[in-house]
Amino acid sequence: MLDLRLEAANGDYGVSTADAVPALISFFDAGHVCRFANDHHIQWYGRTPTQLVGKHMREFLGENFYAQRRPFLERVAAGETVSFEANVPHCQSGVREAAIRYVPKYVDGRFEGFHTLVFDLSREQNRFHSVFDGTIVGFVEIDLRNVRRTMAELECEVGDIAAHIAADIGIVRRVLDCTPVVGLNEKACQMLGVGPSEAIGKPLGSWCPDETMGVWNQVFLDYIAGKASHESETLVRRSDGTMLDVILSAAYPKLPDEQVFVVVGLVDISERIAREKALARAQLNLAHAARVSMLGQLAASITHEINQPLSAIVANGNATLRWLNRPKPDLEEARDAIGRMIFEGERASQIIQRTRAMAMKGSGERAVFELQSTLHEAIEITHRQLGVLGASCVAQVCSTPVRILGDRVQLQQVIINLIVNAAQAMSSAGSGAEPDARQVSVHVDADGGHAVIRVVDSGPGLQDADADRLFDAFFTTKSDGMGMGLSVSKDIVEAHGGTILACNNTGLGCTFTIGLPVAPSSQRADDQARSVFRFD
Repeated sequence: MLDLRLEAANGDYGVSTADAVPALISFFDAGHVCRFANDHHIQWYGRTPTQLVGKHMREFLGENFYAQRRPFLERVAAGETVSFEANVPHCQSGVREAAIRYVPKYVDGRFEGFHTLVFDLSREQNRFHSVFDGTIVGFVEIDLRNVRRTMAELECEVGDIAAHIAADIGIVRRVLDCTPVVGLNEKACQMLGVGPSEAIGKPLGSWCPDETMGVWNQVFLDYIAGKASHESETLVRRSDGTMLDVILSAAYPKLPDEQVFVVVGLVDISERIAREKALARAQLNLAHAARVSMLGQLAASITHEINQPLSAIVANGNATLRWLNRPKPDLEEARDAIGRMIFEGERASQIIQRTRAMAMKGSGERAVFELQSTLHEAIEITHRQLGVLGASCVAQVCSTPVRILGDRVQLQQVIINLIVNAAQAMSSAGSGAEPDARQVSVHVDADGGHAVIRVVDSGPGLQDADADRLFDAFFTTKSDGMGMGLSVSKDIVEAHGGTILACNNTGLGCTFTIGLPVAPSSQRADDQARSVFRFD
């Protein structure tokens, strides 16, 4: 029996070097009998190298652990350098987790045995778990072996795996449902609403709802593409069925052929998402409040508009009775009068419908409409109120129809707001404009792929200090204003892909300019189109 440690006495510094390394270093022959062991074995096994040399590996490890090494021993006997992690018996702590490497030794083409290096991972593992369990990030450790097996099968079947997966989102569901969870930290347990024993061994897909498959599909595609990591926002399903908004992050293995476990990170962003939704609701409510406020400004004009068709209906109704009460009823005249009543009733209904749509909360359905007719309606609606303010409004529109794809009611609301604001500015004290000069001019032109609307007044213009804040919410120069009209108008215009600007004229007054993209030529114009609101 050869004890390689005796070579140290003959000047071989290899043994002393091996003893200085804080790891188990040994050599086993082809029959798995120890022929060398460094001094670190004393701390690990409680036996000296001399006591271990000549012992079979089974005596080091015990029957169960030795049986677990069989696959690796077969690979090293075939000439392969093998690296793996496993538990190793320890004299003090029962077992310790270790990183192990087997390196084969061949002499003249014949396998003589293998060197072993065993590094204690327990300290590193303790450090890892102190971070793993103490962080605010949820970590879920998964086993990728089934993923790789699926990839290999797909490669044999389809060749281009990435293209196939991109075209068939059902594959990622199959992958998630066969990817087991092998560990998770305390934060992940809290986020998913499970205990470690409930989660370990279950497939990762248990927490991935169907609506998130697009995100997971991209995670899978990035893995196949060899990227270093992936990050995106998605949802996870908790054990009680509720959904949790998270940031998902995955760092892919640097050595895909050797690493089978990866960690997926989850950051709870549900509070942030809730705040964003609350802000969106508040903005919607503010827009609604602005619409209602504008309706108050338009009340006089609307009353006048409704009174006209109602008066006409009453007049035509009386005329119908007179034609019918004659000794010889004049049916033709009665029919004409009834027709006029129907027409006036429909006109009143349209006025009410437009007004109600402006007052309702909700998101409108967009349609193609002609801008010129929408502008003329806005001028008609504001005619009465402008008269009270001592102003008038004229339109100068291009002869070519200008069609817009958008919410007709919302954009009409913007035009009405600008016309009324202009009239109010000219009627304010010190405006510099006499009553007969208080005219609002609205121009509509087409400039390439854009429609340009200009609302021009002859009022006092903009103060330098106010210009920068003009479109800010709640900013107003009126003593009784809410400061929402221009802010909401800006939001509406920008939601349609447009812009709104204001500048002083060379002389008196200022000009508001709106730019809007025109509808594609393939879109059909529908002058009767109306935005249909979802009433709350």
